[in-house]
Amino acid sequence: MSPSDGPQEPKQKRVRKRPTSSDVARLAGVSRTTVSYVINHRAGSEVRISKETRKKVWDAVEALGYQPIGAGRALRLQRSNMVVLMVPDIINLYYPYLATAAQREAESAGLDVFVYNTLDDPQREREFVDILIQRGVDGLITQTYQLSGGDMAKLVDAGIAVVVHGNEPTHPYVDNVMVDEVKAVEASVSYLIKRGHRRIGNLAGPETVWPGRLRKQGYLNALRSHGIPIDERLIYVTDFQRETGYQGMQHLLAQPDPPTAVVAADDLLAIGGLLAALDAGLSVPEDVAVMGFDDAPEATILRPRLTTVRKNIELLGKTAIDLLLERIDCEHLLPARQVAVEFELVLRESA
Repeated sequence: MSPSDGPQEPKQKRVRKRPTSSDVARLAGVSRTTVSYVINHRAGSEVRISKETRKKVWDAVEALGYQPIGAGRALRLQRSNMVVLMVPDIINLYYPYLATAAQREAESAGLDVFVYNTLDDPQREREFVDILIQRGVDGLITQTYQLSGGDMAKLVDAGIAVVVHGNEPTHPYVDNVMVDEVKAVEASVSYLIKRGHRRIGNLAGPETVWPGRLRKQGYLNALRSHGIPIDERLIYVTDFQRETGYQGMQHLLAQPDPPTAVVAADDLLAIGGLLAALDAGLSVPEDVAVMGFDDAPEATILRPRLTTVRKNIELLGKTAIDLLLERIDCEHLLPARQVAVEFELVLRESA
């Protein structure tokens, strides 16, 4: 699948803007070897460095904002052959599958892949950006709800290639690989409408993050395009948790004119909603149809099995690594590319 066309910007030389140990040595008036000994705390009977010299080195480090690369091989070659996949919640079974796909593709290119779980913590994510710069990794693939374009700029300026899995954040020299979230939900709602449903509820994700916003937009677009009035009472906004999906379905079913079908922003919400409907004594899909998003492994465990949107995880992982390799190997900073990977509706018993 080819990246979207766009205006071609002048090629920019890939320049590692971060200061080097040579810069520190020059400012401190010492050798690069001395800098290496000081910042790596190597000294003893064979190497004695005075407190005054140590102070000069650390003063230069602070003045330049120098962040040493941890691996000696990276210092010599400026390549670590190491890439990182940073995800917000490794417990969500979507991410192990993504990691497996990315690792398989990366290893075939001679790269090592490390996975970091941020627990969706803004401070943890920003601290990890600094760690990545210190370690001198070659590239980062991330799905993040917390980092900004400014954080991406920090990585790019440090010479680290970046590919974002998802629609945000964006940066002029960072690629985005995603599924068209809006069209996917439009397809789900349109399918339900063709099945005769007019009262369609929405278990929506939080609008503070792009999946919540885009998937809700797809729901609204589909209703409008089919001339169905939007009833705000049929929209329940919550986080991506099974428990809140259960609560949201209870709320929707308690309405004076409850929905005959519900579209959820992800499979966990849908599974919670489906269980709530069953616990209320309803039949799924006869009394209320339920649709999810992601095609998580749990979608086929419960009964009735969940109708949902399937992302091509293998292709997402492969595409992300391919784009990352192009960035790592290119002398110039490539303009941002946005690649939309296919999706499909997986029709099962719940709708």
